[in-house]
Amino acid sequence: MTKLQVVSLTVVLLLFCTAAAFAGESQLEAAKATAIGFAADHADLTVELAQTLWNYAEVGLNEYQSYVYVRDVLKDAGFSIIQSAAGIPTCLVATWGSGKPVLGIYADLDALPGIGHGCGHNLNTAAGVVAAMSIKHAMETHSIPGTIKVFINPAEEIWDVAPLVAAAGHYADVDVLISFHADSQNTAEFGSTMAMDHVEYKFKGKAAHAAAAPEMGVSALDAVELMNIAVNYLREHLIQEMRIHYVITDGGEAPNIVPATAASRYFIRGPEYPDVAYARKRIDDCAKAAALATGAELEIGFSSGIYNKIPNKALAMLGVEAIDAIGPAEFTAEEIAAMEALGIEGVPSQEISEPSGGLSFGSNPIGDVTWNTPTATVNIATWVPGTPGHSEASALQSGSIYGLKGAITASKVLAVWGLELVMNPEALAEVRAEFEARMEGLPPYEGKAMIPLSAYPEAPGILVSAPGKVKLVTGSTAFVETIGDQISIATLEGDELGRFTVSDAAADEIVFDLDGEVSSGQQVKVTYTAADGDTWFYGYVHAQ
Repeated sequence: MTKLQVVSLTVVLLLFCTAAAFAGESQLEAAKATAIGFAADHADLTVELAQTLWNYAEVGLNEYQSYVYVRDVLKDAGFSIIQSAAGIPTCLVATWGSGKPVLGIYADLDALPGIGHGCGHNLNTAAGVVAAMSIKHAMETHSIPGTIKVFINPAEEIWDVAPLVAAAGHYADVDVLISFHADSQNTAEFGSTMAMDHVEYKFKGKAAHAAAAPEMGVSALDAVELMNIAVNYLREHLIQEMRIHYVITDGGEAPNIVPATAASRYFIRGPEYPDVAYARKRIDDCAKAAALATGAELEIGFSSGIYNKIPNKALAMLGVEAIDAIGPAEFTAEEIAAMEALGIEGVPSQEISEPSGGLSFGSNPIGDVTWNTPTATVNIATWVPGTPGHSEASALQSGSIYGLKGAITASKVLAVWGLELVMNPEALAEVRAEFEARMEGLPPYEGKAMIPLSAYPEAPGILVSAPGKVKLVTGSTAFVETIGDQISIATLEGDELGRFTVSDAAADEIVFDLDGEVSSGQQVKVTYTAADGDTWFYGYVHAQ
């Protein structure tokens, strides 16, 4: 081959590669435009989702109406649904597509007790669902391979659900996870949070008259107080970033009775989970020493742990680029005046801030997820500057025009961000490389979280009576009874006590007998299986 031929071939190859790169970029931009258009066309759905969830305002583990509503929207959009994911009745994972890459979208479902959606979870779920639908539409339109998984998590405010979903393996195949959260600024998060153990220490002593016969008693409260004193001396010998807080949840009944029982609950926080594990062992030893010193018996009751968040700057920067591509939400003079009439002064920020790292001394259950897959969150200004989260002001804005238009903006931002990760292998590779580098040297992930059975509410519309009768109040259940549906009652160990098939869907009440017996106060499990075979672990009830 002559030198001229070599040069000619090189030029041809360069032109081909340039054309291919341009074609790939052109397809990506076309897909983004398709997704943005879909999100804009379905802005009414985003608003409907956000307002409906805001009106339901269901607190952790009680999100039955919210769950059914979001589940059905995703199902109607063509997603397959894993119900009661990780064994939690109001948790779901929705999936569409096949093959790699696998894009995850994360959203929370619960409201705050007494406040409502003061954390804006109605907004992040609405935006996340419509973003997933928008990405799906773009992938179908442009024949883009890949998978979308939507994670709808209940009880984020009070229990560690996301870690249980992670421990159950639902994030194992996810290449990258993105989410949106309501805020007063437009940016992305890539800082870390604290790992945490949540532990209850329970002591059992012996009651006696505190004045007449104190020598006959064993004070469980003395054990709690000695433990707390020991822990306070321990603080000096832990790394300075550690945070340890406790409350006494049981301090006895009356001053003139030596307390037979006492308990305290601890939050043990550290920058990384190994820091927490070390401190936890030392604190457990303080509890054991207090029991030995007082003669009380120690029981470590409830114990749950969550991991620190692993940041990912590359992913966060892509999120900021997506915000910049869409732009912050804008508001008309009439909309601003309407908010002023509600007592909200000002307007959500139009500025886009560069993400900043650093350590937050709080903890977040999503930390466990970040140990499984690279994760980042964009914040979209849905509240006016200075609005505190978890407040009546943030709840009000989350259910009105500022929050609703912010959610519409967020649905587009998530769609653009997600498609960049699905269609740009170089960008995804950079995100994954940072994740692998940050995980190097860390211990393998082991789920530490749990939710006590006592935390679960009574499954709505199901009444169980000893020794063996079940009544369905059809107007109160979260499912619509149809002929062929089945209701199963089982022990906590999984032994079925009875199963009933619905034959009269119009009845106000459905009563049936169990094959086995239950005792008053016994907690049992309820499973609902629709006539089409779709099964939902519906929750728990106590026999009356």
